Amino acid sequence: MNVGDVITELEAAGAALRLDGENVRVWYPDEDLRRKLAGQVTSLREHRAEVVSLLKVGNCNPRMPAGVRLVKWALKEPPVLVECSAVVTDPAMFARTTLEQLGVALASPKRWVGWSVPQLIDRLAQVGVQVALGPLKYSRNSKV
Repeated sequence: MNVGDVITELEAAGAALRLDGENVRVWYPDEDLRRKLAGQVTSLREHRAEVVSLLKVGNCNPRMPAGVRLVKWALKEPPVLVECSAVVTDPAMFARTTLEQLGVALASPKRWVGWSVPQLIDRLAQVGVQVALGPLKYSRNSKV
């Protein structure tokens, strides 16, 4: 399994990775997940330089908005026909901007972003990204 696959696995399980200067931080929603993912994090430590490089160039999945958990990131090959008469030629950009809209919609429910929360989730699914809503409580973090 390559480093990108390990990162995807961690994020799909509910953990989150980010750069803090040259350090990689890993957040877990709870201690059980921290223990469950210990092997994957150890694997990433062995390839720390590659992890930092991937996070710097943004080849990893985008950061999820507060209250959103990534379930699956499997972008479809372009062009992707999205309902409402849209054709997506850059699924990664479409997914990132839709996640930004979702974050705004969740943070400010009265602010209009052009789509409802269920519509935004459906639009993500149409390009191959599945997310779930729910509270995320980070208990502890660790460094890779």
